[in-house]
Amino acid sequence: MKVLVTGGTGFVGRYVVRELIASGHDPVLLVRDAEKAKTIFGESVKAIEVDFYSKDSLGRALEEGGAGYLIHLIGILFEIPRRGITFERVHYEIPKNLYEVAKDKGIKKVVHMSALGTADGAPSRYHQTKRRAEKFLIESGLNYVILRPSLILGPEQKLFADMDRITRIFPVVALPGGGGYRFAPVSVRDVARCFVKALTKRKTDRKILALCGPKEVTFRKLLEDTFRLMGRKVLLVPMPKSLISLAGLVAEKILQPPPFSSDQMKMMWRDNVCGLDPDELSEGVRLLTDSQPESYEETLRWSVESYMFTYWK
Repeated sequence: MKVLVTGGTGFVGRYVVRELIASGHDPVLLVRDAEKAKTIFGESVKAIEVDFYSKDSLGRALEEGGAGYLIHLIGILFEIPRRGITFERVHYEIPKNLYEVAKDKGIKKVVHMSALGTADGAPSRYHQTKRRAEKFLIESGLNYVILRPSLILGPEQKLFADMDRITRIFPVVALPGGGGYRFAPVSVRDVARCFVKALTKRKTDRKILALCGPKEVTFRKLLEDTFRLMGRKVLLVPMPKSLISLAGLVAEKILQPPPFSSDQMKMMWRDNVCGLDPDELSEGVRLLTDSQPESYEETLRWSVESYMFTYWK
């Protein structure tokens, strides 16, 4: 079937689009830059340029796309206010516009990318705006599935590039709060399969599903394993979150993109693992794919080794 995809040229989006093709679907990408999409996917995928802040532009794109299903993946990890890139605009205004038009155009189902930790009362603007978008979709009258992944692992995960760049020059990394914050890292390949399966899996309609890998690891453990696979000796130094938040404020001013932001420290408001929120189903990968998620060890090895092969000079 034909499926509209936003964010199809991003980290997760590329895997979702390829999984759609492998599963016999016909993806239609809604993009800001059709040439970029063509560079990535060639002629195998149709790309329609759209202004996501214009309902007229979205309406024309959805009509041209002619699809009954929509996967929405657009998101950011940090803001660039001087370029109009804010959590409010990207995480809330874009999906609000998109879902209002989607309802008008008769879209049958939306599969929406959220994030684990998104909940009422979350302190970060990242999670607050993600939650507003979830609530808008839930109340829109559209059929939907909302997916909340933990940390997504793959060669394009920004963490690898940031840690690589930083420790090439200065092999020391600060650990927020000592590095005890826990993730349940999930493979981008599993995440892509979940988005595609959610299109046709009726028992998950109007549900929120958490996507986690099978093993919980601390931030310290994740970095130790990453640097071991990179063959790099790095000193990990515990540091108070408040001090790193201050450093994040400085980094946001002088580096684009920053290796971390002050809001990312607020995102660590609690462990990023499944089973903490009553509104979500905690075994999303198994429920959607009828299989267990890839192991942490296998996923991290593939991610780091593929990153090194692709990006190391």
